[in-house]
Amino acid sequence: MTQNKDTPLSSQIAALTGSVQTQCLDEQARSEALDAARGLLAALESPVERVIQDVVMNSPVLMALRMGVQLGIFTQISQNPECGASSPDIAKKSGASLILVDQVTRLLAATGYIKQDGVQHFKPSPLTMVMADPIMEATTRFCFEVGNLCASKAPEFFRKNNNQFPSSAKDTPFQLGFNTNMEYFEWLGHNPDLAKDFQQWMTLKQKTTLNWVDWFDIQQLIIDGSNSKPEDVLLVDVGGGEGHYLRQFQEKFPETPGRLILQDLPQVVSTIENLPPGIELTPHDFFTPQPVKGARTYFMHWILHDWSDEHCRSILANIVDAMEPGYSRLVIHESILPDMHCHVPSACLSIMMMVQVAAFERSEKQWRDLLASVGLTNVKFYQPPGSGEGIVVAIK
Repeated sequence: MTQNKDTPLSSQIAALTGSVQTQCLDEQARSEALDAARGLLAALESPVERVIQDVVMNSPVLMALRMGVQLGIFTQISQNPECGASSPDIAKKSGASLILVDQVTRLLAATGYIKQDGVQHFKPSPLTMVMADPIMEATTRFCFEVGNLCASKAPEFFRKNNNQFPSSAKDTPFQLGFNTNMEYFEWLGHNPDLAKDFQQWMTLKQKTTLNWVDWFDIQQLIIDGSNSKPEDVLLVDVGGGEGHYLRQFQEKFPETPGRLILQDLPQVVSTIENLPPGIELTPHDFFTPQPVKGARTYFMHWILHDWSDEHCRSILANIVDAMEPGYSRLVIHESILPDMHCHVPSACLSIMMMVQVAAFERSEKQWRDLLASVGLTNVKFYQPPGSGEGIVVAIK
């Protein structure tokens, strides 16, 4: 794009924005362009503006998003995209006061989450349609009610413990915030509504993560060299929730011989419906011995980042005992933090693991040390472009 040197900077940026909207970028190009755009924003934004945004403005935005879900603002506006909805309509249907609705919609419009097209009248923006999805509503509820509280209680917690990393999953800002002695996951078991929202959030994360079957060389690293008998186990998804990753695998490699096994806790397994034929469902607690012996692959996604190194060694030891030396592969799909220039999402997630469960995301060195401590070798790392998440592969 060529611009006259006398063209105002704002016009140049607007023209570039229009150009980007018409392009189809691959993931690496999009990620690189996004980093460059953030650099442009940082160059235009004064340091004081940035600090005020982070320190003062972010909290009201989070509250407005949570209230947008609570009052049904996103769903009402998106139900009839052509007509949208007015503040009086939203107030009447939700039972909220009109002035409260005006306060919330004003900020949602200012941040692009809804689009104002008249006085007290709104139509959906692309963000509105995303926020109206029931899975995103559940995610918003859970992250605000639990994650936001834990983060807000963290300074008080660390002040009281002399600014030390939490020593136990039973002694974190989570316990302080909710006034409980229970661990995070135990507490969820006693709060079924939030537990349901949490499961929806995990589903969202699975759906929005770059599909592992599209970038990881499964054919060479898993299928090639595996036993070809139908009764042999090709892949065990340990703690696999609703089986999103096994479904992806099955769709990508429908003719590959070998059993596919989905494992999770009994209370999770009992809720799973419409599992495709060919995927076996097995209740299993990964703190107990792995019942499937000698599988080609033991797959784990977003499991180990919930636990301290001590707990991870217990989880991994059960899998290692079941692995066939030189044949079985452990495949861990999680964040691999860089030693420098960590992406914001990965750094944020590591903080949330700390304040909720006394855990953290791991760097390449930390992964090597952890896996070596349970007897795993030949550790290799694979990462797709533009993502803090990657895959760690190890053998026994």
